Amino acid sequence: MSLSINRRVDTRVGTLALADYGEGLPVLFWPSLFSDHQLYAPVVERLGAGWRALVVDGPGFGESARPRGEVQPEVYADAIVELLDAFQIGSALLAGCSWGGQIVAHAGARAPDRVHGVLMMNTPMEESLGGHGFELFGARWIGATKFWGNGVARSMFSKTTMERYPERVRSFVEAFPAFEREAAATTVRTALTRFHGLAGVLPRIMAPTTILLGAEDKLYPPERMLPPTRLVANATVEILPECGHLAPLEAPHAVVRALGALASVRRSEAAPR
Repeated sequence: MSLSINRRVDTRVGTLALADYGEGLPVLFWPSLFSDHQLYAPVVERLGAGWRALVVDGPGFGESARPRGEVQPEVYADAIVELLDAFQIGSALLAGCSWGGQIVAHAGARAPDRVHGVLMMNTPMEESLGGHGFELFGARWIGATKFWGNGVARSMFSKTTMERYPERVRSFVEAFPAFEREAAATTVRTALTRFHGLAGVLPRIMAPTTILLGAEDKLYPPERMLPPTRLVANATVEILPECGHLAPLEAPHAVVRALGALASVRRSEAAPR
């Protein structure tokens, strides 16, 4: 399945482009760095009836407006609320991978009345102020090429995924020539070197939360990410076998299962007593 951008909404961070598919329980997806809305195509394909998927292009890596300087996750989180307002959606499930996980965590903490579930996948949670020179150089100077995409893919995908699902890896890499280098580099620099961590955010998430970690995530391995997950009061943590850093492409069935579990919690809470 290939998703197509069919909606655009003006927000405080500029115009956000998104794919709007289906009818039913709304779930808003925010992608990782080095990906666009197509990251979630395997997930949306498997959701089935009863879901409305709003799949955002993150500024710097899709058809959304260029990032307005170094925009922090909390500002993008407020833009999520503006998206919900634009579509007259009272509350929704929020799902994000990596950088997207940081953003939906902030949204869950900042707008608890608008969020009835949070799904964080392969999400860096620690403060990161500096380093990542290789990623920044690549995004700035050679980022809009399949050559750079192949390098990023090798760092993000598990060996199992590379061997078993080469078409998913190929689709990920083929998006790179469409990325605008300057815009992508700004987003990468902000997310990788200016991120303040989630230590003060995770305890303020009151909605049911599921955190998916990749057993073969070389960038943020489970043993490093498990301690911060304990800061979330109402969290379910699952380590996905044979999964690297991109759960929506590597383990879409597990992502759909996690969304279904969050939806079930929401429906049980909403049922009359």
